[in-house]
Amino acid sequence: MLPANLSPLEVLDLGIHGESLAFKMYDGLARRVQVPTLQTRFSQLKKDEKDHRKTLKAHRRELFPKEDVTIGEPEAEEIFGVVDLDAIQDKDSLIQVLYGAIRFEEYCAYYYEKIQYKMPNREARIFMDVLADEGRTHAEILKQQIEALRDLEVTIDEKGRAVEVY
Repeated sequence: MLPANLSPLEVLDLGIHGESLAFKMYDGLARRVQVPTLQTRFSQLKKDEKDHRKTLKAHRRELFPKEDVTIGEPEAEEIFGVVDLDAIQDKDSLIQVLYGAIRFEEYCAYYYEKIQYKMPNREARIFMDVLADEGRTHAEILKQQIEALRDLEVTIDEKGRAVEVY
């Protein structure tokens, strides 16, 4: 549920930690899924999340240069959720994990869309809108990856990674 009564500083801190969670999610997926087409997408999504976090931190430094962090990663996990990568046991469970990643991205997009009005300057509001669009785009990319995955034969190797069977 979208938290109410967040200050602009809390909005930024929550966004920064949400982007960190997304980065960790894609990093974990890239490590657990050894299917080249998916791995390439996960690496790109991971880079996007790192860039989003960097830009949110820059807005935070500009707007609140001396303020302490107000919201931590545990609070972000409660709000945005966490995708359980350990649930990957076979192709079907991998698909379910990817649906979890889609829900994560869609909720992040919803968060940025609904909370952008709290930003005190136009540039930060525009970036929140960009992040909402990026979240929707990432969700669509994940949906495309699920469709591509459906046509592949995938197994779990001895290291617990999803690999394509040729």
